[in-house]
Amino acid sequence: MKINEVLKKCSVSHCVQSVKNFTVKGISFNSKAIKENFIFAVVKGSKDNGEKYLKDLTKLNNIGIIVGEKFQVKKDHRDLLIIKTRDVRELAGEIASIIYPNSINEKIAITGTNGKTSISHYVSELSSNQKISNCIFGTLGIIFNNKRISNTNLTTNESIINHKYMNELSKKKCKRVIFEASSIGLDQKRLQNIKFDKIAITNLTIDHLDYHKTFKKYRYSKSLLFRNHCHKNTIVVINADTLESNYFKKISQKKNLTVLDYGKKAKYLRLLKFLKIKNRYEVNISINDQNFVINFYCSAIYQIYNQICALLLVHGKNLINEEIKNINLSDPDGRLEKIYDSNNKRIFIDYAHTPDALKNVLSSLSENIKGKLIIVFGCGGDRDSSKRSLMTKEAIKFCDKIYLTSDNPRNESLKNIFGDMKKGILKKNLENISTINNRRIAIEKAIKELKSGDILLVAGKGHENYQIIKNKRIPFSDKKIILDRLNLNE
Repeated sequence: MKINEVLKKCSVSHCVQSVKNFTVKGISFNSKAIKENFIFAVVKGSKDNGEKYLKDLTKLNNIGIIVGEKFQVKKDHRDLLIIKTRDVRELAGEIASIIYPNSINEKIAITGTNGKTSISHYVSELSSNQKISNCIFGTLGIIFNNKRISNTNLTTNESIINHKYMNELSKKKCKRVIFEASSIGLDQKRLQNIKFDKIAITNLTIDHLDYHKTFKKYRYSKSLLFRNHCHKNTIVVINADTLESNYFKKISQKKNLTVLDYGKKAKYLRLLKFLKIKNRYEVNISINDQNFVINFYCSAIYQIYNQICALLLVHGKNLINEEIKNINLSDPDGRLEKIYDSNNKRIFIDYAHTPDALKNVLSSLSENIKGKLIIVFGCGGDRDSSKRSLMTKEAIKFCDKIYLTSDNPRNESLKNIFGDMKKGILKKNLENISTINNRRIAIEKAIKELKSGDILLVAGKGHENYQIIKNKRIPFSDKKIILDRLNLNE
């Protein structure tokens, strides 16, 4: 498709500095990916500015660049097609949707502070059970029919990557895509020009305030999924038992969207009773004043909430049928994953890195424990410091012994991080808290001290196989450390 034809289809306001009509073969935010007949979307990131790479592109033929309105054109830019716009990310996403079209039947998005990865995984598993070809775009990468086809560093990829992969997936007959929609991803328009058939909000608690600055701005960023990415027939799934549920219900109702809420306080799917029976929960639910019983084979009530959300996203109003009696879904890597269960000792890893997530996991593990509950965790450096002491306070509520350690400290000192984690902690509680800088040593020490009946939780990293120290990614896996210490690796 010729560039002038592409630009005519764009609704985002822009002006073309020079007319050089060529066939567009691709678009990218990454200068290294730019080839002849490509468009380079020039954005300024937190650490880098795309403008400094423009000189490298003048050697190529038929190159277009998308720049901000204040961009200063220089002599060495004269061979470039220059497209100016008020929002580079927005226009780049729209262009990507035009040159990388897709024919995917159903698009689903999940947002919320916690639970996005688990719900995406459950939706994918339910889809596979239905023989529906599907793909997850999320924290664990891009996963097509249970096979990872790309590793990503972001929960929500850049818009160009999303459109490019959906284009390729269409050719492979993918019928359903499931996106994890992060607040930062929504704010940065990484889902530009994607309208979803079904969306869900899991919960909303403190997170990412290093980026958003205030909870109000954080909440608004989440709401962009409802404001900008729905069509008239979009179905909205909302956890009614969270504090912010009414905020999202009101937005949905204003847009006349179908709302399917769930929870103890829900109008649509009400949770009436939970009965724990060995390895399952017998759950009484009510839909349209009809009562049903569903058996969930899982270990925690918060997992039931996540699985119900997934069921509603897949089945909508057709949830109750003969097939939905027993739900036995697997969990994604690093989500309350049991690594060891022997000699009456258990070890788990979990990705929990917010106060609410940590509370849910620890609350579940504390049920019917015979010995002590021990935790190893840290908080990320150069990230939201407001949640650090809150996480420690949650650990104190449930744990007999706490090891504070490193968790992607980046360029921040561990002394500063530990100081924040101990803020406001009573002196009597500090006696059960140890600080160990080296995460490996902290894990090994906690394992060594395990006694019969004890449970150890190593939290914060889950599936991650690296530590970010300074500006380097160093190979590191909680799971591997545990297995090595127990001599369980092959």
